[in-house]
Amino acid sequence: MSKSIRDYTPMEQLAIKQALYKTLAADVDTKNPDSLRGYVSADIISRYMLTGAKSYDLRVDGMKVGTMSVTVSKEADERHERRFRVANDSALDAWVRGEDAQQYWDAFVTSHRDVFAKWYFECMGELPDGCEMADVTIPAKSSQVTGTALRVKPEKVREALGANLPTAVAGLLEG
Repeated sequence: MSKSIRDYTPMEQLAIKQALYKTLAADVDTKNPDSLRGYVSADIISRYMLTGAKSYDLRVDGMKVGTMSVTVSKEADERHERRFRVANDSALDAWVRGEDAQQYWDAFVTSHRDVFAKWYFECMGELPDGCEMADVTIPAKSSQVTGTALRVKPEKVREALGANLPTAVAGLLEG
């Protein structure tokens, strides 16, 4: 009679599950294009480019166990915004010293001068010297493939594998 995972001590269960986790992690790594996940994602994305189909059923022995789909960013139209910007660093530095605004300035990192200018404007109602409101055009953006999404129901995989589950798990541990 075969043992269930629950027949093992918690330490044994942890060792078994960690071994499975380590073995599987490399194959399902989304950042490694050479992983099994990378290979399947590339295939799904190329199918999407050819056919426009974004979602595919995942099947084990003919039984649906989940889906894999292509993720695509949304299109965005060109838009215009008004943004704060530091146009003259030395003028802003002089203004900070002249207005005795050093107490406020010290709270901001030098690389965030535009954030300071916006904050000061919102609090005091005036723009510091050397700063301006600029009209900025943010270009339109077409949709792009950003990756894939994988949804698998473990209980469905277990059901699909049935009597083959112990052999499949043993095969995973063997690599």
